[in-house]
Amino acid sequence: MRMNRYVLFTFLVLCTGWNHRISAQTLQHTDSAEQWANTITADELSGLLHILASDSMAGRETGKPGQRKAADFLAGKFEDMGLLPVEGSYFQPVPLKISKLMGGILTVGSEKLVYKNDFLPYPGIQVNDVLADAVFVGYGIQDGEWDDYAELDVKGKTVVMISGEPGNEKKGYTLSGGSAPSAWSKDPSKKRVLADSLGASAIIVASEDYAVMSSRLVPWLSRERMRLDVQRDGAGTDLPTLLISEEVLLRMTGWKSMKDVRKKWPKRKLSGTDMGAMELHLARNVDEVEAVNVWGLLPGSDSLLSDEIVVLTSHYDHVGVDKEGLIYNGADDDGSGTVSLLENAQAWMTAAKAGKGPKRSVLFIAFVGEEKGLLGSEWYSDHPAFPLEQHVCDLNMDMVGRFDEAHADNDRYVYLIGSDKLSSSLHNISEAVNAAYIGLDLDYTFNAPDDPNRFYYRSDHYNFAKHNIPVIFYFSGVHEDYHGPGDTPDKIRYPKMAEIGRLVFMTSWEVANRAEKLEVDVVNDFPSNR
Repeated sequence: MRMNRYVLFTFLVLCTGWNHRISAQTLQHTDSAEQWANTITADELSGLLHILASDSMAGRETGKPGQRKAADFLAGKFEDMGLLPVEGSYFQPVPLKISKLMGGILTVGSEKLVYKNDFLPYPGIQVNDVLADAVFVGYGIQDGEWDDYAELDVKGKTVVMISGEPGNEKKGYTLSGGSAPSAWSKDPSKKRVLADSLGASAIIVASEDYAVMSSRLVPWLSRERMRLDVQRDGAGTDLPTLLISEEVLLRMTGWKSMKDVRKKWPKRKLSGTDMGAMELHLARNVDEVEAVNVWGLLPGSDSLLSDEIVVLTSHYDHVGVDKEGLIYNGADDDGSGTVSLLENAQAWMTAAKAGKGPKRSVLFIAFVGEEKGLLGSEWYSDHPAFPLEQHVCDLNMDMVGRFDEAHADNDRYVYLIGSDKLSSSLHNISEAVNAAYIGLDLDYTFNAPDDPNRFYYRSDHYNFAKHNIPVIFYFSGVHEDYHGPGDTPDKIRYPKMAEIGRLVFMTSWEVANRAEKLEVDVVNDFPSNR
């Protein structure tokens, strides 16, 4: 005999001590939604995924023909369902470029320096050609009585500085007054922000650790990189920044030794601190990339609430084909989330055609460029179809079709990440829906603030969360075929995937139809970069 769901739910509430926490979060609308949730089936998910993750899609790498073919497939599905195009199209163009740094020359005064051997661009900041006079500014610090910029006008100039700060562990640091360095050493971006505020046009940092940094950075800088065709800032400032060794600084200036520099600079007894003209030329190969997010809209039926947007997302790109021609199908990553998005859209449209559409609008987006750095979702969050303040939440599905080693004995689980980081209401709705209708094990392992995997920052929901839009990231964990050729449709647990899809649908139904908008009642300070 099947226990009445409401009796079961009450029992679970009492047994788990939820009675106080969920009392204000009584589910208002989900009872009418279960018939539509049940249209999300394992068979339909399998049929869709065997198309999206087939060899014909060639691994769906961003900018490649397989990605464009997948985008057409998704747009066709949205149109067939009856979702409305957004801004006149089912495609949101995402301007991308591929660039590779090939080499460069840095001239300071009469000294010519060569890329890799003598200097490197600071990672994470776009550095273009620069022409400016160069001036030495010591450590580049202003802190209390210590002022490396005293009586210097650096506006429009390149400032040349040494890393670290005055003093050392043995004799003590001047600024901290103890054996531990100050924030100027712990957070190098402080120096860049200060130089920027004083009008400098570029920075050259001489570091005693240049050889170690070079061994780590050269492979990274030499890779072909895809990015949005816009300026991307480094931490705190986008001021062009270059790294050199202390030996190169001595070569440029003719100074005797770094010990001599550190001794004479505070007393302003260094000669040649005006270093002449600095000129930088970098050679890059740059190609534009054609890519799109795919979106469709189900308008809300309530005139007072339809301007508010509930967003369901996935990413449809993967990693493509390797040098040997082996196709990486990406069935789980993130074919599973993308076909779950399609099934959620179909369930919503079936309900709407039966006269049971949502009060709030529901926006479905399949993002491009997630594997290249969350590029499609970053572009959307910077160029949203609707004002960001109208976005109620993002429910993001990424890798929901397999199981990991921690759940080898039971695949009826899902990792939830981020549900409680901005809105306690969203978190409580999610738990209540699951307890009343789905019954999956909700695993919050990767939701921990100190999660070393940092999954919270590694999928598209993050570009909503950083704008204080509540999110839930649905995830089933990493497995042996992650980013490998073995991530194929035959290994997917379709019944498990269907249950996660129903959990997403029922949660979105409750959020889209509640009288009150989700409250953002948890404060998070998100880092400026991942």
